[in-house]
Amino acid sequence: MKKVLTLTTQYSPNNGALLQCYALSKFISSQDDLECEVIQYWHPNARAGWRYFKKVSTLRDVVFNLYMLCRPDLLWQKRQRNKKYAEYIKEFLPLNKTVYTTDEAIRQNPPSADVYVVGSDQIWNLHRKGIGTVYFLDFVPEGKKKIAYAASMGVKWTADHCNMVKPFLEKFDAISVREEGHISLTKKASGKDVAHVADPVFLLGKDEWEKLAVKPTIDEPYIFCFFFGVTELAAKAVKKLRETTGYKVVYLNYNALDKLGSDKDIRACGPNEFLGLIANAEIVCTSSFHTSAFATIFRKDLFYVPQAESERGLSLLRTCGISEALVTDERLESLTMQNLHIDYSAADATGKAFIDKSKKFLLDAIYERK
Repeated sequence: MKKVLTLTTQYSPNNGALLQCYALSKFISSQDDLECEVIQYWHPNARAGWRYFKKVSTLRDVVFNLYMLCRPDLLWQKRQRNKKYAEYIKEFLPLNKTVYTTDEAIRQNPPSADVYVVGSDQIWNLHRKGIGTVYFLDFVPEGKKKIAYAASMGVKWTADHCNMVKPFLEKFDAISVREEGHISLTKKASGKDVAHVADPVFLLGKDEWEKLAVKPTIDEPYIFCFFFGVTELAAKAVKKLRETTGYKVVYLNYNALDKLGSDKDIRACGPNEFLGLIANAEIVCTSSFHTSAFATIFRKDLFYVPQAESERGLSLLRTCGISEALVTDERLESLTMQNLHIDYSAADATGKAFIDKSKKFLLDAIYERK
């Protein structure tokens, strides 16, 4: 058996991050002669998403903490979410036993494997606190195979970032990125060929995800909504969809207020419940990459609302051949029951070929096939 270790955002209290972590390790382990585990690396800011209160560095943090003290309901909801994420991590992620809480610890005592794979969920976003060169596999011993699978930088690197990561990227055996628009920058920084591949969630088929999905107790057609922040365009899109279809609005809401006036405001949801909410929706309206990804896997009518740094979502729409899923004022103004449906015929053909190519890239890199 060849041992493979993956490095990703296994710590993240986020449905998409945990599901892509699961998918990558699951696909690798599905090969008869490969054994895969996930490295337990907690970078210096990794626990921020689990905290109930913010570390105070600005007046805004003080105001946030005071507000949370006045909202015990939000604290309870946060506790419930954390519990669901922790349970999922324990049950579904094949974690390596060693836990690393500092960069120096993993460099001094690196976990042993034949192959190391880093990817995917914004592990190369150097604008985020705590993200450093560990995610460029700087701890891997010489002579061991290093692969980047569907690495995502989220926000484009600066010139200083490129100079910082160049010596690490040069030592990779194979590099691929998730966003089509970030290929040229990664090529420039690494001096190597860079492939465009699918997010790990696409490595598993629809049937596999349906087995994990927990069906919600909602017995009428609904629009599933999830936004990191409700913009004016997002609110307009949900309002128009509700008026056009008459469907209920089911909102996975991690914000303080329900700005959508939803019919069902969900505050705590684990990864498998998240899958169920998408799989059983009539329409999915979101600004989230992974929500959009699963909407395409389950072939749902998707309304993708762009927000700042939306290359992740736009790249997904282009790759799947469903650019009509992009929400614009013009699309909303002309929306009817007849034209809200997404044509997935292009995705059925080109999407399958792209996923097959992505699987081949990863396995060729692991097995050293040309």
